Amino acid sequence: MSPRTLPTAYRRLSNRPAVAVKPALLAIAHGSRDPRHAAALHRLLDAVRRARPSLSAQLGFLDLCGPDVPTAFARLAAAGAEDVAVVPLFLNHGYHVGHDIPMVTEQARLALPHAPSLSIAPPLGPDPLLSDAVERRLREQGVSTTDPHVHMIVASATSAPTHEMIKNLTEQDQDAARIAVASYFLAPGLLYDRARADALAANVPIAAPLTTPDDEPPAELVRLVLARYAQATAHQPALSSAGVGT
Repeated sequence: MSPRTLPTAYRRLSNRPAVAVKPALLAIAHGSRDPRHAAALHRLLDAVRRARPSLSAQLGFLDLCGPDVPTAFARLAAAGAEDVAVVPLFLNHGYHVGHDIPMVTEQARLALPHAPSLSIAPPLGPDPLLSDAVERRLREQGVSTTDPHVHMIVASATSAPTHEMIKNLTEQDQDAARIAVASYFLAPGLLYDRARADALAANVPIAAPLTTPDDEPPAELVRLVLARYAQATAHQPALSSAGVGT
């Protein structure tokens, strides 16, 4: 992702009188042209705010939809935040987490006089709480995650096409009592839609993405966001957050 020029308006925001808020949460997601993506993640941030009412939180996107990261960061600065904990809303480590997020947040910080300090948490995954959230989504579809007869397929942005995984499994085990598809997608979008279409065509249940515009995110996912926030504010290294509550 190429660096962006930061509008002068972001600089002006920091001059407004504000009440001190520290530390604040800046959640950063990839972004999508699919409006369901942003709507689902805004719903996640709403749930985080309800779980921690005293927390000032904003959501920013790297690309394709808004608000962008500099805008979200400037809003926190304008509200008086002195420290900002960045939580990458990504399910794995990768280029966006390791390069784009540090770059764009530092650009946003340098564009503001007296800008808040920054600390960046690890991405959401991998983590036991994330696995628990995926299992909750499966149970919502009537799939028992402890049933030894259930043959599980995991659909993700990096997996093989779902129809191929289903075909391979049925060819290997004709006696499979049941196949189910776990969704390792943070929000709805084209890739999830493809996986869902493949599953429905094969009459196989598929879990919903971890967030959707129409229902509450799993409690485990909310806890995980707050756990990553706590890691960033404490400047801790990446650790499993199992057992961290709100």
